[in-house]
Amino acid sequence: MSNTDNLLDHIKSAHGYTHVPTIAPQSFIAYCDYIAHKLVSALSEFDTSGLLTSVSKPQYDLNADGVFISTKKTVHVTDRFGKKYIVTVEEA
Repeated sequence: MSNTDNLLDHIKSAHGYTHVPTIAPQSFIAYCDYIAHKLVSALSEFDTSGLLTSVSKPQYDLNADGVFISTKKTVHVTDRFGKKYIVTVEEA
């Protein structure tokens, strides 16, 4: 029996607990989808000067078979002069 088990048994008996909850492992969720969606919404909604003529939906990072490569998202933007931009959201 480990020291951790002994400590948990002590806590249970000292406080009358029959169950001591364990903490789940930390999630490693990436919020690239959420950030890209918010970016597209903000660019579309707050371009009150009309400087942007198009803002694409976020594009997924897929291989030739359509399988996810990474959580990276790409947004294509065009300004009113036809200049194109690529905005990328990816994990650091």
